[in-house]
Amino acid sequence: MKYDAAVIGSGISGLTSALLIAKKGKKVAVAEQAPHIAPLIAGFDRTVNSRKIHFESGFHYGAGLGKNEICGFLFKQLGFSVPAEPCDEDNCDEIRLLKSGKVFKMPTGRQKFQKRLEETFPGEKTGIADFLADVQKTIDEMPFLNLHKKDYPYKDLLTWAGDGSTLQEVLDKHFKNPEIKAILSFPTILYGTPPSKTPFYLYCSCSGLMFESVWRIKGGAGSLVNLYKKALKDNNIDVFTDKKAVKIEFDEKTSDKKIIFADNSEIVCETCVSSVHPKEFLKIAPDGAYRKNHIERINVLEETPGFFVLYGLLENGKRYTHTNTSFLASDDFKEVYPEGEEKMMYVNFSDTDPQTVCVVLFENAEKKEWDIAREKYLEKKNTKIAGIQKRLKEIYPEIADNAVFCDAATPKTFKKYVNYYSGYGIMHKAGRVAVLPATKIPGLFLTGQAVVAPGLMGALLSSFLLDKIMNAADDKKKAG
Repeated sequence: MKYDAAVIGSGISGLTSALLIAKKGKKVAVAEQAPHIAPLIAGFDRTVNSRKIHFESGFHYGAGLGKNEICGFLFKQLGFSVPAEPCDEDNCDEIRLLKSGKVFKMPTGRQKFQKRLEETFPGEKTGIADFLADVQKTIDEMPFLNLHKKDYPYKDLLTWAGDGSTLQEVLDKHFKNPEIKAILSFPTILYGTPPSKTPFYLYCSCSGLMFESVWRIKGGAGSLVNLYKKALKDNNIDVFTDKKAVKIEFDEKTSDKKIIFADNSEIVCETCVSSVHPKEFLKIAPDGAYRKNHIERINVLEETPGFFVLYGLLENGKRYTHTNTSFLASDDFKEVYPEGEEKMMYVNFSDTDPQTVCVVLFENAEKKEWDIAREKYLEKKNTKIAGIQKRLKEIYPEIADNAVFCDAATPKTFKKYVNYYSGYGIMHKAGRVAVLPATKIPGLFLTGQAVVAPGLMGALLSSFLLDKIMNAADDKKKAG
């Protein structure tokens, strides 16, 4: 069957792109390699003590989901009313510094956040004010963070604010105390890039917005996936699951693209949008999609760390209202992800009933570490599980003693469902080559976290950016 457009991958960016195209009256198909759409963000169910329990696996909280904020605005453009609610205003994130034993409870709202920082670090008041002012200035100068205030042409949306400084450089400029640097650099766990490599503008985009407000989705991310499912149906979008794309062919005479799948089935389309990992896209892309030097630069881009996650059910009757408890093994902010036994670890608490936990540890994401014989893989996995539970018993006994752990995910698990081993895919770091959304082949595009920024917001923004690029291409084509 021939479609006006086909989208490879059904994460948030892929689904959003499909909807934006379909709303123009186009016939659209979505192809997903997993058995169901949105395999990462949708979560999964397990039976624990004879009860069916839902676990969140890809989204816990996010910035900008308010009605007058960037993500809330973009969802409104899709026709969605996302059931978002504010996270705990007094303790959204609890940060524990293992070396000093200090605990910092992160509030939401910039004024409250600034006040608590000043109370905790009275000798750094000037630096705190100046740092937060730098964050806000950068946010205000980022066009793609202000689409809810002004309509920008797509070229402006690729403009980054600031002078290219890293987070580490900005923290060093404003602060001397290593603990405040560690606390302020903690949000880099949201995109897996250490402070020495994180562009300050990226920090502001992903973390700075969270100084103002942080949101959960009522009912978990599954509620959002259900909104997408309804919208796909309402817009007559065909969805094909268990469809792994292995090759895209381009017909120069007709400009058609043929997507060939592992089961030898095919889809023909005028426009093809890939939301898969850029390195995986290069494996299936037709010749000429990018220049040779650009392909080489994409193939050597650094990956973010992988995740090792334990999933458990809390049974002590206590309900935790904060979202995460994070453990920083070092108060040296340059070593937020130290190696060895004391790797960065955090515990996420669900908003479901009964309440569940995810214990997350950064892990080596190299293929050779996990693409091994099943017997060795299971042995390695079980050894890691035992080690994490032992460490959790030492640093967070109230969770270790009251959680029934029922499953675990390794980097290989993520590879199975989202086709990459690393936690957030390609690392967004200072000096990184841009992954261009438009290829050299007319009608062949990329979208996803690698294009603009990681996370839910980055996925949304990449799709709306692509929509503007496609509109510009259509206008140019009509003009002859």
